[in-house]
Amino acid sequence: MKINQLLVISAVSVLMGGGGLVASKAIAQSTLMAQNSAPSTEQRQEGRRGGSKFERLSGITDAQKTQLQQIYSASRQQIEAIPSAEQKARMEAIRNDAKSKMDAVLTAEQRQQLAQSPSGGQRGRGLPKISGLTDAQKTQMREIRSASRQQMDTVLSNEQKAQIKAIRNDAKSKMDAVLTAEQRQQLQQLHQQKRPNPQPQQS
Repeated sequence: MKINQLLVISAVSVLMGGGGLVASKAIAQSTLMAQNSAPSTEQRQEGRRGGSKFERLSGITDAQKTQLQQIYSASRQQIEAIPSAEQKARMEAIRNDAKSKMDAVLTAEQRQQLAQSPSGGQRGRGLPKISGLTDAQKTQMREIRSASRQQMDTVLSNEQKAQIKAIRNDAKSKMDAVLTAEQRQQLQQLHQQKRPNPQPQQS
C-alpha cells in the first residue's frame, strides 16, 4: 500500500511538471516516513532532506508543521483516489521498465548509487548524482527518463490531470496561508537551489 502511495505521488510530480507544491513535497517525505514503521532507504533520505528544509525556515513552529502535515495529508488522500487500480499498475510497470533500462546502462557501482538516490533517480528534471557518468551514459539516461515521462503522461486523462492540478493549487494556497511571507520566500529559494540546471534537449 505504501509503495502505491509513493508511486502515485512520484507519478503526479512527473505529470504536473515537477513544480507547484514546494512545501507539500517536504511534508510528503516526513509524513510517509512516519506512517511506515520500517521506512525504506529512499524514504529515510527524502525525510531527512525534507525535514532539513523546514528546520532552516526562520521561526517555523511546531504548530505550523502540524498544520502543513494536515493540509498535505488531506490533499494526498484526494490525489491518491483519482487514479484507478489499473492506472496505478501501469505507472508501476513504467517505473520498473525505466529502472531496468537505467540499470543496464550503469556499472554495478553506479547502480548502487542510483538505488541510494531519492526516488531511484526517476523524479526531478536533472540527472541523479552518480559519479563517473560518461557523456554516452548521460545521453542514454536522459532518453530513458524522457520516454518514461511521455509514457506516464498517457496514463491519466486530461480531466484527471485537471483535478490533480486543482487539488495541488488549493493545498498550496492553504500552505502559503500557514507560512509567513519571509518563510514562503525562504522555502522557494531553497527549492530553487535544489533544482538542477535544465538539461539540453536531445535532437
